[in-house]
Amino acid sequence: MRFALALIIFALLALPARADTDHCAVCGGALTGTIFVLTDKVTNEKKQICHDCSLLTEICFACGLPLKANYTKLPDGRLLCARDASNAILNEDEAKQLCSEVNEALDRLFSRFLTFPDANVQTVIIDRVHLLELFKLPGNDYQCPVVLGYIQSELNQSQTHQNQFKHRISLLSALSRAEFKAVCAHEFTHAWLFENLPPQRKNTLGHDANEGFCELVAYLLMDAQHEEDQMKAIRRNNYTRGQIDLFIEAERRYGFNEIAEWMKYGADGVLNPADLNRIRNIETPSPTGGPTVLGGTSVLVNRGSLSLPTNSTPKAPVPATLVLRGISWNQSHPLALINNRTLGVNERARVRVGDTNVALRCLAIRTNSVVVQIEGRAEPQVLSLPEP
Repeated sequence: MRFALALIIFALLALPARADTDHCAVCGGALTGTIFVLTDKVTNEKKQICHDCSLLTEICFACGLPLKANYTKLPDGRLLCARDASNAILNEDEAKQLCSEVNEALDRLFSRFLTFPDANVQTVIIDRVHLLELFKLPGNDYQCPVVLGYIQSELNQSQTHQNQFKHRISLLSALSRAEFKAVCAHEFTHAWLFENLPPQRKNTLGHDANEGFCELVAYLLMDAQHEEDQMKAIRRNNYTRGQIDLFIEAERRYGFNEIAEWMKYGADGVLNPADLNRIRNIETPSPTGGPTVLGGTSVLVNRGSLSLPTNSTPKAPVPATLVLRGISWNQSHPLALINNRTLGVNERARVRVGDTNVALRCLAIRTNSVVVQIEGRAEPQVLSLPEP
């Protein structure tokens, strides 16, 4: 049925036969007569197929193109063309190894912001039939059903394991390596959210923002591993109703730490496309877990303009210039604290300077100084540690 509808649409794009030597993307034969144009869902490229292949009813699960020969049939009935079958994750051991690699990569990439669950996470690879069955399970404390993955998280309140978290991540088999890694990162992020969001924030955070943040982590991992096709696929997906694009832009403007803080303490349920700066609006928690109350009023914090009652303790002033406050020296991964932000080599961020933000990139970190490039300035600037 899905393919029949696709043919109706793409028949409108049918092209007249061309005089060159174009060949059908499915059977390899020369294109004659009516040519149909379909989109390869893996590469997002337009593919031309002949009239006979347009009538085929077998469809590749991954790329969505018709199948004629040399394809693989999975136990749950899905079909894969030869190209996509060669890159598919089908083996349980390979899947578990890849999940372990994703967890390690996430820890390296986000070590300054998040600590992802590991030992208390069970990952399994399942087919489509069993994945759909998971949607029918009632009574889970916190679930996120996704088209390609599913997580069940719970807080164990037994006498022997009180307040211990437990996560079970189910990942769809036969995904490509890049897509499998992205889905795995998405679900690991849900596990982090379950363990780290305050109870009140779980009630106020919108579903689209929840999913958008998980997609952002997957997107940044794909970026770090140069998986450009998968990055494009994440942005093409309408699953988060545009929140993923807002998260990507917010990360570019304000840095990942600002986003992580908003996820935990944000005043809004979703990112606001009309005013992305509202990501700085947070409700600071009190020691008891609720919002901080001063004079009987819940304090709403905008990190750009914090206003407190006169009887409260004043906040430390923000430096009026760029100041190198410290260096964490490590030969392979040094870090520099500039004003309120920690940066590694080649990292970009917006750093608070007085009443505004300055966009810069850290070019080099030495034992007692750093070199930064400020956006809009031609020459790099050297910041040095103060003399003892």
